[in-house]
Amino acid sequence: MALQGTLRDFSITEIIQLIGQQLKTGVLRIRRGKSLVEISFVDGMIVHVYTNYRGKKDLIGEILVKAQLITDEQLERVLKLQKETLKYIGEILVELGLLTKEDILKVITTQIYETIYDLFWWEDGTFNFDLKLVESYKKIPFALSTEQVLLNILRMVDEWSEIEKKVFSPHLVFRRPLGTEEKSAGVLSPQSLMREKLSSEQEMIYNLVDGTRTVQEIIDRSLLGKFYASEILVNLMEMGFVEVEGIRTPSLVKKVRMINFREAMAFVYYGAFLIFIFFLLIYFKPNFLRLFWDSKIERVNIEAPSLFVYRAQLNRIKNALDIFYLERGAYPQKLEELVSAQLLQKTDLFYHKGVSYQYELKEGKYILKH
Repeated sequence: MALQGTLRDFSITEIIQLIGQQLKTGVLRIRRGKSLVEISFVDGMIVHVYTNYRGKKDLIGEILVKAQLITDEQLERVLKLQKETLKYIGEILVELGLLTKEDILKVITTQIYETIYDLFWWEDGTFNFDLKLVESYKKIPFALSTEQVLLNILRMVDEWSEIEKKVFSPHLVFRRPLGTEEKSAGVLSPQSLMREKLSSEQEMIYNLVDGTRTVQEIIDRSLLGKFYASEILVNLMEMGFVEVEGIRTPSLVKKVRMINFREAMAFVYYGAFLIFIFFLLIYFKPNFLRLFWDSKIERVNIEAPSLFVYRAQLNRIKNALDIFYLERGAYPQKLEELVSAQLLQKTDLFYHKGVSYQYELKEGKYILKH
């Protein structure tokens, strides 16, 4: 199967869905500039992802250290064993009894979801799919259904804007309000009774909220990823189990640690060079610059372009169409069906002063324009 092209011709949803439906085994590579993402498939199931732009924060070992499931010393020991045995880090951690299979599967699943979620925001790029044997985890069976992944990712894309309004910073700190714990007299509060109905993941996030941990620290400790951990925090907030304490910005020491000094020094050199050229031009005042010095600049009121608003609206409609197709096996006859299916608001169907988007269905595919 020769599958290659650009993201302007085929969406990530269409590409992954096609590979999954045809039960193909191989590697899908998506490139945008210097950024590369590789998604490995076995019989149409997703088994592994790789990116070249996320760096250490996306490595399984670093994720587990942040989650405080292993120490830096244990990670160094495992990395040495990996060089000797060429096994996956996850398999070595399980063999040594440092972690369970469930812990490793949770990390791999989160990596896959967050990587493919990033791809949904790529508006351009190229892709190609190579039919080839793919080596998967031998002792930790793992595979994700492409259809299930796409449904969940489309939901993430659709709902993130609302979640971000309430969990608007990774430095946000939550606390438990008074009255959510058991009373000293031994009588349970209403919130304590409700806690018994929380899912295991909700209970875990609730226990991580202590009035000092930031949202980013809770995400790191939970291994659920940014979307699901934030979604649970919003749910707990709406149920009255947690509330915002404040914002804790990183200390100067932490900020310095996050700086890549090699990249920073390059910017310093370039900046110093530009400043040097600027002062030379001021000192010598070449003739070709007098035109600019003698000119006057008048203020012009420029309205913010509505292109970005329309583009975001179009993306919402396209995502809703993809979800509708995945759930029902066909696109709707009219856009109003997306409103009935509670995938869109009625206002999403209009882009300017009551003028609706033009939608047409031909041979199982749709045309959307305004």
